[in-house]
Amino acid sequence: MKRAVVPIVILLLVVPILAGCGGEPKGEKPARKDVKDYELRAESAGFGFGLFRQVAAQDPGSNVVLSPVSAKLALAMAYNGAVGDTAQAMANVLDLEGKGLDEVNEQLGNLMVSLEQADEDVLLEIANSLWANEQYGLAPDFAERCRESYDAEVASLDFGDPGSARRINSWVGEKTHEKIDGIVDVIDPDSALMLINAVYFNGKWALPFDPELTVDGDFHLPGGTTVTVPLMHGRDEYSYFENEDVQAVSLPYGEGRMSMCVFLPREGADHGAFLQGLDENVWQAWMDGFYDREGELALPRFKVEYEKVLNDALTAMGMGPAFAGGFTGMTSPECDEELFISTVLQKTYIDVNEEGTEAAAVTSVEMEATAVMPPQEPFEMIVDRPFFFAIRDNQTGALLFVGSITDPS
Repeated sequence: MKRAVVPIVILLLVVPILAGCGGEPKGEKPARKDVKDYELRAESAGFGFGLFRQVAAQDPGSNVVLSPVSAKLALAMAYNGAVGDTAQAMANVLDLEGKGLDEVNEQLGNLMVSLEQADEDVLLEIANSLWANEQYGLAPDFAERCRESYDAEVASLDFGDPGSARRINSWVGEKTHEKIDGIVDVIDPDSALMLINAVYFNGKWALPFDPELTVDGDFHLPGGTTVTVPLMHGRDEYSYFENEDVQAVSLPYGEGRMSMCVFLPREGADHGAFLQGLDENVWQAWMDGFYDREGELALPRFKVEYEKVLNDALTAMGMGPAFAGGFTGMTSPECDEELFISTVLQKTYIDVNEEGTEAAAVTSVEMEATAVMPPQEPFEMIVDRPFFFAIRDNQTGALLFVGSITDPS
């Protein structure tokens, strides 16, 4: 009998929170093998920049903020139920080619633990849950892989009961320290599965900006007009990079393992073309070029909310089969419905100020060296035109957030 195609809902929630706004670290998770032998840097950059380029091309001139590491973790859990062409397409897009499923799960599970234990002065929590519609038989091995590798809470619910949405929203509120109180209003009774990932981040700048030095200044928009924005000012020894195309500075959080890298294209550059040139090779060359240099920095305070359906971007990257089916590994043999991803939606929020960074993202997937350099004159970097930023884990290379800011006002 031909299988009916039924949507699953996977929801991904990411909440990095304002530095210094409270929250106590939770208990330690079980120790896992170190991830230093995992070549995550190139893989994370490949998927992250591929997704970013696609979205930036669809929204030229707009502020764009995405969370690649969160999208990868959520989709990797769905990958555990993928088969055939869908599994191959997801492996290609997520940079998982050539790895067995057990290896993928071990490495990404280790990554989550490594990120949570990265810095005693930065609170980073990652939580996962899998909520199954009780009408559908969930494959036990799929649920167990999500539970063991991603520490996912697994539960079966009546999706037709309004109390199910309240229970899921309560979980979301708890895992995000009540910064986000819910992500579903009403659950479609025909949905088969909801898979939720939550990330909570709380860290201060290692080199905070003095609020008394923040002054209004001009920011030049792509169309040639200007807006007035508050510019934060700092003068110190920063990790700095420049070439003929870009100036860049890396601003560490806490003890320095995680940082925000800000890239300012040279004056007169085409910002859209600059963004489309970003890939893992360019990124690695930039990362290898940073060195310590004294200088003066002016960076706008900015707060951005962004929402984007990612179906077209993921399809263009090669994940088209996942939107048609191929997830029989999620359901028990007696289930005669085939699952597919219907919509991938990500909502993000970021607030950068003198103390640190507050950022949040919700993704719903419905189915769902330092070089030795001679002494140089202090640099001056005035971020007064469109720029690109990335919040990065400097040990694993994982990209927590990437974004393009064209109008910080």
